[in-house]
Amino acid sequence: MNLALFDFDGTITHNDTFSLFLKFSLNKKTQILGGIRLAPYIAGYKLGWVTDKTIRTKLCQVGYVGYDAASLKYMGEEFAKNILPTCVRQNALERILWHKKQGDRIVVVSASLGIYLESWCQSLDLEVICNQLEIRDG
Repeated sequence: MNLALFDFDGTITHNDTFSLFLKFSLNKKTQILGGIRLAPYIAGYKLGWVTDKTIRTKLCQVGYVGYDAASLKYMGEEFAKNILPTCVRQNALERILWHKKQGDRIVVVSASLGIYLESWCQSLDLEVICNQLEIRDG
């Protein structure tokens, strides 16, 4: 048995699913107010002064503070079921299925969020290493 490691965004998918999930799961008001609040971080990110990790953390902190964990879990499952299949590159999916047929261990390694990526990986019986949102008091 071999080990097959796959990056998710830009390798398995055509695009950045983190940004798509933010748009999918956050209402317009939260998106606009969060964008205003995080404008210095966003500008810094675009200029290369703020890391990807920092901007993702800030976006999640501002976007999901006070968000109900059960609702977010549901949104992640819906996103995985209805949106992610439209993002997946056919040739990447074929390669994953080829590795499965070979009996290889397949692990998706990603900076994406487990709230949606775990559900997608589970549907294909794949292992996953990804970012997790911290849940406090539900």
